[in-house]
Amino acid sequence: MNQESKSARCYLLQDENATEKLAGFHFDSQYWRDKPGFAIVEGGRGGSIKAELNAQPIILRQYLRGGMIASLSKDRYIWLGKSHTRPWREWHLLKAARAEGLPVPEPLGACVWRSGLSYRAAIMTAYLEGTETLADYLAHSVLDQFHWHQLGLLIRDLQRKGFRHTDLNANNLLIDQSSQFYVIDFDKGRRMKKLDNWQWTALYRLQRSLLKIDKQKTLNYRDDDWQALMDGYQSSL
Repeated sequence: MNQESKSARCYLLQDENATEKLAGFHFDSQYWRDKPGFAIVEGGRGGSIKAELNAQPIILRQYLRGGMIASLSKDRYIWLGKSHTRPWREWHLLKAARAEGLPVPEPLGACVWRSGLSYRAAIMTAYLEGTETLADYLAHSVLDQFHWHQLGLLIRDLQRKGFRHTDLNANNLLIDQSSQFYVIDFDKGRRMKKLDNWQWTALYRLQRSLLKIDKQKTLNYRDDDWQALMDGYQSSL
């Protein structure tokens, strides 16, 4: 079960059986700067750090805007109630995905700071030890055809269970030392009732990201790799 509370103007959400009861200060990145294990996580829009909560590695991510609207407000969103905030929705989506046996990080806590008609927010998840992004992996290693096929199967499984990832790219897919894949960052994701055409958008997004990153830093990525991924994806249709 989930537990909602309030601490220092922060609406909190975490599992009621959690061993560590979180408070508002746990979601302030400044709090962790002089603590063991602190590190800034590169990539994305920024706003993410790695830290240790009672020796457990965690990722703390602030919700930041992108695009032109960020010039007006970098980290504020319109308040429509807790259940409509980005961390509340991502938290429940992660919990549902884990209940379906999907390889996503465990959500540890979410915090929303309301100020009038707007809010700021952050989410805390477990750090996936021994992983790196698919983009970083391909910069130094070759992923064999079998594992591209496996990645296609994972994406199809994710979507067949109704999970729509709105930013599926090579930096939101992780791989560990045993070539196990994980999917991260479900901000703005949704649970869909059925497959339609939405699933292809995610695939095109991933393909474009691989091509874009390959131009920035040469990746061990070929057209045959994408075909192996699609073979895996379509084998379970």
